[in-house]
Amino acid sequence: MTPLLVHLPHDATVIPPDAQADFLLSAEELGAECLRLTDRHTGALYTDGLAPADFIRAEVSRLVVDTERFADDAQEPCSKVGMGATYVRTADGRPLRALTPERRAELMARHYWPHHRALDEAAVARLARFGRCVILDAHSYPTGPLPTQLAFGPSPEIGIGTQPGHTPPALRDLAVDFFRAHRYSVGVDVPFSGAMVPNACFGRDPRLWSVMIEVRRDLYMDEATGERHAGFARTQAVLTEFRAELLRLAVT
Repeated sequence: MTPLLVHLPHDATVIPPDAQADFLLSAEELGAECLRLTDRHTGALYTDGLAPADFIRAEVSRLVVDTERFADDAQEPCSKVGMGATYVRTADGRPLRALTPERRAELMARHYWPHHRALDEAAVARLARFGRCVILDAHSYPTGPLPTQLAFGPSPEIGIGTQPGHTPPALRDLAVDFFRAHRYSVGVDVPFSGAMVPNACFGRDPRLWSVMIEVRRDLYMDEATGERHAGFARTQAVLTEFRAELLRLAVT
């Protein structure tokens, strides 16, 4: 265990058989939606050489349950476009599925709350052992806009998301300086803002630091097929180096 914890909420593609029946799309349409929204290969990009104890990964597709969202739609801005913790709209606004409150609660109990319990436990254990926990909230995003974006202008190659009270200036500046030094274009809280903070620490424990990194997908994959391309190795190497920088910050 180290003070650094990598969070992977969106790279899974698994849709359990019982969940498939909820969707209103054809198999082909559902596959296209999954390709559009899944942060493919982020597990390999961000955790190369990392011990399993040092990362937490959602086990099912975000189309089933999105563990990055607030559980309460009233608190979750993305719910306004039908993309809260349980999506009911596609990326282009079409109906995705109709969930009764009971079915939603079932999905949350099965997939959302166990993920957050594991996240809480991992963070609390690091705080107890090291007095610090730094979360790298690991994402990618497409070149085309999503309805949950904050801005729709030119997309930076690297988006850095911050969370008030949990992303200190030293952490934000380290991320900005690191990626700019590697000659990436960088946006802060553009095109997405925020960073995952475990429920046990959110707004409560300033020793929990978090930063979200969004890698633009064309840097490492063919967005039309989901396959890695020649840029994957460089992107992976840079993110592995960034992990090392975060760990150095965590122990200072």
